[in-house]
Amino acid sequence: MSNFFSASQEEQQEILLTFWEKFKYLIIFVLISIVVIIAGRDYFISSSNERDFTTASLYQSYLESNDMETGKQILNSFPDSIYSDFVRLNEAKRSFENNKSNEAVDLLKIVIENNSEDQFNPLQVAAKTRLAKIYLDKADYDQVISLFESSNELTSTMYELKGDAENKLGQSAEARMSYMLALQTNTNQASKALINMKISDLEGETFE
Repeated sequence: MSNFFSASQEEQQEILLTFWEKFKYLIIFVLISIVVIIAGRDYFISSSNERDFTTASLYQSYLESNDMETGKQILNSFPDSIYSDFVRLNEAKRSFENNKSNEAVDLLKIVIENNSEDQFNPLQVAAKTRLAKIYLDKADYDQVISLFESSNELTSTMYELKGDAENKLGQSAEARMSYMLALQTNTNQASKALINMKISDLEGETFE
C-alpha cells in the first residue's frame, strides 16, 4: 500500500487496471450481492409491515364482530402470528362455554406450544391458567399439577390452582405450600382472604 501512494499517477492507474483485471468479477459479484441484500431487506420489511397491518385489521374486525369465520381466516392465513394465539384463547373460552371442553383444551395446548419459551410469557401464562381451570372442572387434578411443574415461574393464580388440585388429591402439605406461595405473590386483598380461607379449611388455622 505504501508503494501505491508513492507511485506516480501513471503507475497508480496501471496498478488499478491490473487490480481490476484480476478481481473485476469478484468486485462485480460483491456489488450485485450488496444491491440484492438491500433490495431483499427493504422488500421483507415492506412485506412484513403490510402483513402485520392486514392481520391487525382482521383481528380488530374479529373483536368487533366476534365472528368465528373471521377468526378462522386469521388462523388459516396467519397461523404463527400473535393474533392467531389471541384468537385461539378467545375461541377456547367460547368452546368451553358451549360445553366443548375438548376443543378448548386443544386450542390452549397450541397456544402453550407456540409460546414455550424459557422466559416469562404472558400468553403462555394465560393459556396454562385457563387450561388448569378446565382440568379442575373435569377433575383431572394430576393434569393440573403436571401442567405447572413444567413452568419456570408461576403467578399467584397458578399457585392457587395448583393448591386446589393438590387439595383434591389429598396432598395437604403440598397444597398448603402452594397456597402460601400464592399469598406471597398476591397483592389483591379479596383474593388473599379467599386463599387464607382455603388454608384455614385445609389446616384448621388462619394465616395472615
